[in-house]
Amino acid sequence: MTTRVLLVFFASLATPAWADSYPAEISPILKQYCLDCHGPDLAEGNLRVDQLTQDFSDRDNALAWIEVRNQINLGQMPPDGEPKPSVKWVESTSKWIAAGLREAERNRTSTDGRILLRRMNRHEYTNTIADLLAMKFPTGESPLDVLPPDGTAEGFDKVSTALLLDPSLMSHYYEVARRIADRAIVDGPPKFPTATMRLEYEEMADSVAIGYLVTRLGMKTVPGGLQLIEGSTRSFGMLRYPGRRDNNVAPVNGYYRFTIRAAAHPGADGTVPRLRLSHSHPDDNMRTIMEFDVKAPWDKPKEYTVVVPRDTLGGELNIRILNETKLYMGQRPGENFMRRNGEIGKQGNFAETLRLKGRKIAEGWGGDRSTPDPEKLDITQFPRVFLDYLEVEGPLYDQWPPKSHTTLLFRGEDAREDMEYAREIFRRFLPRAWRRPIREAEIEPILRVVKTELEHEETFHEAIRVGLAAALTSPKFLYLVEPQSTDARQFRELNDYEIASRLSYFLWSSMPDKELFKAAKAGDLTDPAKRTAQVDRMLADPKANRFVEGFARQWLRTETFLNFTPDQYLYREYDDRLADAVVQEPLEFFRTIMQNDLSALNFLDSDFLVINDRLAEHYGIEGVEGEEFRTVNLPANSRRGGLLAMAGVHQAGSDGIRTKPVSRAVYVREVLFNDPPDPPPPNAGEVEPNIKGERLTVRERLLQHQEIEACAACHRSLDPYGLALENFNVIGAWRESQDGENFRGNNRPTIDASGRLPNGTDFGNFEEFRQLLRSQDDRFRRALAEKLFVYALGRAIEPTDDPAISKAVSDLKANGDTFRSLIQSLVNSKAFVTK
Repeated sequence: MTTRVLLVFFASLATPAWADSYPAEISPILKQYCLDCHGPDLAEGNLRVDQLTQDFSDRDNALAWIEVRNQINLGQMPPDGEPKPSVKWVESTSKWIAAGLREAERNRTSTDGRILLRRMNRHEYTNTIADLLAMKFPTGESPLDVLPPDGTAEGFDKVSTALLLDPSLMSHYYEVARRIADRAIVDGPPKFPTATMRLEYEEMADSVAIGYLVTRLGMKTVPGGLQLIEGSTRSFGMLRYPGRRDNNVAPVNGYYRFTIRAAAHPGADGTVPRLRLSHSHPDDNMRTIMEFDVKAPWDKPKEYTVVVPRDTLGGELNIRILNETKLYMGQRPGENFMRRNGEIGKQGNFAETLRLKGRKIAEGWGGDRSTPDPEKLDITQFPRVFLDYLEVEGPLYDQWPPKSHTTLLFRGEDAREDMEYAREIFRRFLPRAWRRPIREAEIEPILRVVKTELEHEETFHEAIRVGLAAALTSPKFLYLVEPQSTDARQFRELNDYEIASRLSYFLWSSMPDKELFKAAKAGDLTDPAKRTAQVDRMLADPKANRFVEGFARQWLRTETFLNFTPDQYLYREYDDRLADAVVQEPLEFFRTIMQNDLSALNFLDSDFLVINDRLAEHYGIEGVEGEEFRTVNLPANSRRGGLLAMAGVHQAGSDGIRTKPVSRAVYVREVLFNDPPDPPPPNAGEVEPNIKGERLTVRERLLQHQEIEACAACHRSLDPYGLALENFNVIGAWRESQDGENFRGNNRPTIDASGRLPNGTDFGNFEEFRQLLRSQDDRFRRALAEKLFVYALGRAIEPTDDPAISKAVSDLKANGDTFRSLIQSLVNSKAFVTK
């Protein structure tokens, strides 16, 4: 296959007009290095295929070009013994072929600037159901738990060409719709009424269950409750839902309120105790319910409360003090006494065993596991917590029957349950569900379903449930329907209801609310000024957080941050709280920038961070307490600031043991500049880890890799973006010398983060690299506008979109580079309001 394809390529060079049509820096070299062996006079393989063209849309032709690119990248052609072209030429040719292939792919998936019929993705579906039926989903019962992941295109799961709907997916949608209908309409009172369960630690103090624990220094009974300095206490089967024999407080999936009434004495250094409430036995995997610092003074206990979804898994509740004081020390001398006694006993020297046993007792090494640390006998100097009671209330119901029930069955429980009532139910429901006014005839298929159920002697409630499931599996619900113009060659202006849906699914990932429906009915949304006012209102709404979870999550690729778990032996300071924080940091940073109309250029560099206490500890920043994220001014000596100084980015660009500069470089190019590198040749592999006995840094191995001519073309333009970040280790901690892999001790190599960008500018360290990125702010603005354009419209960018994107970039730059200005520009573009 390879020889044949190369003959196709090189024999075609024989026609000068054909060759001269290629870029000037490519064509002469093709003639110089390839024509002798693969021209019309000597077509090796006895094959003349000079019809290879620049038409990359032709499948066979495109496959041939792919093989040509791979072979020249791998250095296979020209063959050994023949003069080789320069790395620069190889790079230019590879880029030209890759660009042609990308353009052909864009043309293949092009919609000519029109938005095709687009299915809601599963996040939009879940949000729409929640808003349509005022529904919350407990653990395991959300549509997100049932529907399979959506396809992606252009980096997002909102692009119509990737959101296919096959029979298998339809079966999932029907299953979900039936579950939703069963939750939406209920019969009778709840199976499990709300109950309150309380464990009073004062009553527990005298129980047999806790007796063995309070013999230790770390826990003791005090007036009114329990004092905890070290370790944990659990519910000991004394907290359960009424009428249950198991130890479970959650008899059904739902929402539960957990309350701990507690107080504390801070330590001598001011440290306050931090508690964790979790669900399960201490010896099993723990599911955290809440963590909090206990700041209430000892004489004024306070309730610490959280409402969370819980499933029906059994297990007890556990309260642990996280910043405990280790009051006991290991009993190595005592273990030595016991070991020696055993050896002497086997020898039959019982007199000596009695002597050693007496000496052991005299020296204070009683017990088998540990002994009190004599330096910590004064426990008043350590942080300690007072536990008054632990209370669980649930399952919680906003109301009963639920709002979905009373909204759908709007006439109440005493209504006459007939087909006339059913018609009114769906006459009210379908315009909201299908997000537009409906014709009377559109109700009939749903009513036929309801009538059939009634004829089969199902209850009225069940018949309405079946009709509801039918409405929720209709294409009119699952798709964002925008009928094509009668003239397929012409663009059609959207009506107000279609614009309302575009706005709501762009900014809220859900259906329009009452205000948008009202504006659509009044014909306001075709007015750019009124659309701008709607954008301001929608961004101020709490549902705008869905824009963060939708656009920011995918743009910044936070779902990739935990793909590799850092090696626990090499990075012992890494823990679950840090893992959660590194994923959340860029999203909170984005949220802060958007909500406060700050410049998006802060992603290139910033003089502030948005962090919590765990990240502050990781970054060496003092004065940050509590797990909530907040804005913190960047200390003068900190290397943080901007996206590329965030720990999650660097964890994503690693394999858990070593950093991966190439992966980090790809992230920088794609996320900040929407400039993906050309794909590598097949079997290119990665830069290998150190083999036994070697102590090469990742940089040294990567530079060795660049010495291979076949690899140099791509890597020399890509690697600097990753090597500039080498001061950040696998978990994003700053380092001056190499760590990870086999690097230990005081002789670790110093990090070299210097390089040269493809535009020829040099940098000596990370800060100089970041300054160079700041100088490319227009490149960043264009990339951001392109990303947001794809997300907003659910389609790839077309050449005809250039004026709209260029204007969006200008508007962004002229208005402080705020996300609001970019969003408003896109919403008021012609592309947003036409199909």
